[in-house]
Amino acid sequence: MRRILLIIFFILSFPITTFSWEKVPVPDYVNKKVKSPWNFFEDFENQEERKLKFNRIFRIYDKGAGLKPIRIKKDLDGNKYLEVTVKHGWNNDPLKEGSGKETERGIFQTKQRRTLNKEIWIGFKTRLPEDFKHTSDGRVTFFEFKNRHVSMRTHPLVRISFDDTGKTLKIVGNTAGTGFNRRNKEDNIKHRIDIKYKKNDLNWLAFQEKTRGKKKIKNNFKLTQNKSLKITKLGKWTTYKFGIYNTRQETGFVKVFKDNKLIFDYKGITSDWKEKSTGTNVRIGVYRDSGKQIGIEYPNQSIHFDDFIIVTDKKTLDKYLN
Repeated sequence: MRRILLIIFFILSFPITTFSWEKVPVPDYVNKKVKSPWNFFEDFENQEERKLKFNRIFRIYDKGAGLKPIRIKKDLDGNKYLEVTVKHGWNNDPLKEGSGKETERGIFQTKQRRTLNKEIWIGFKTRLPEDFKHTSDGRVTFFEFKNRHVSMRTHPLVRISFDDTGKTLKIVGNTAGTGFNRRNKEDNIKHRIDIKYKKNDLNWLAFQEKTRGKKKIKNNFKLTQNKSLKITKLGKWTTYKFGIYNTRQETGFVKVFKDNKLIFDYKGITSDWKEKSTGTNVRIGVYRDSGKQIGIEYPNQSIHFDDFIIVTDKKTLDKYLN
């Protein structure tokens, strides 16, 4: 009896750690053989301000800055969200220091899971703060679906970023290749997929695309039916959705939606690398070229994220994000 009372005492004496993520059930109509290895919804509402609790789903990609880039913040209306910040020199790869290829990052990601021959639907809301300043050169990436392989460089199947001082919205990915040389021109022509939207006064206009096995084109676009997209103002939320079937077969696909408009629609092989796949991380955050590359210091940049979800089908995704 005394031992039982002591156990109860210790349980009540220490706080119970709870996590806000919600496990999302896989619908009966879904083929379980291709279901997503993650099925969750995280709205950050049960997190404490300025802190972030982790669980068996999430981790940070840390190269020295620890948790400093990641904060839970709250709007005036009470809504909580994830703020990811990058400052000069934060989380640079030590192996690149002094090389002229320095980068900086603050990344919140899923733990690695196997995604080959799986259908995965991802969504989140994101916002650039009203005081956000684009860098004068290089890219600012805020999402990656990062495939990993044995003894090879990692490659995103999908990456979305701002380029050219925020004047370009770019979706790009690699579907296959040798993987050892990221700048292999032959691999890029055969396997790279991408689309660029250029900024007009009020809209993003489709400017250039490249699909697998083809060269870049600037007209007769095949990867989008929406050649014009409304630009989201600073301080306003926008919603991105990604549909991915990761496979060596022609049945694969990558779909990207911005505020429910389909802005990228690739069909075909999505994972045909020479090395064996070891898994995938889904990343949100800020990844940018460092000002060290050109001898300057870029301003701090923060991007906000909310309602982060990964599920197995679009119907379930829409239920949570619409």
